[in-house]
Amino acid sequence: MRRANVVSGALLGLFGLAMLFFVIPWQIEAGPADMMSPRLVPTIMMVVVTALAVLLVVTNLRPRSEEAGDEAPPISPAELAALVKVGAIFALCLVLYAWVSPLAAGLALVAGTLLALGERRPLVIVLMPSALLLALWLLFYKVLGTAIV
Repeated sequence: MRRANVVSGALLGLFGLAMLFFVIPWQIEAGPADMMSPRLVPTIMMVVVTALAVLLVVTNLRPRSEEAGDEAPPISPAELAALVKVGAIFALCLVLYAWVSPLAAGLALVAGTLLALGERRPLVIVLMPSALLLALWLLFYKVLGTAIV
């Protein structure tokens, strides 16, 4: 239960931050200078949601002394390391997509994720990205007649 609270609180916090910094400023006009801004109420609500999400995460990450003093944290260091690895792979793929090609980004995404998650069979690491990218190429270029880029 604590793990679910931490994950849901983190996702809700990210949602609140995205609403505060991207959606509300881009979608709701500031309004005239002599009246209350239409952004005020949505902004207040998103600040409250984000604050409560942070509170949910913080209260569930702390060990509870009354339950068990040596209880393991809800998210293990190995899980956090896997999250960092996959995040780094996605960042690399964005750079490859922008500077090299979509094909290189797709190969790095599938093969890098397989390697990060523990796959060590070379045949799987080569065949899975090849099959997926070939299927996408056939779908977009041959069946639909459009370009991906």
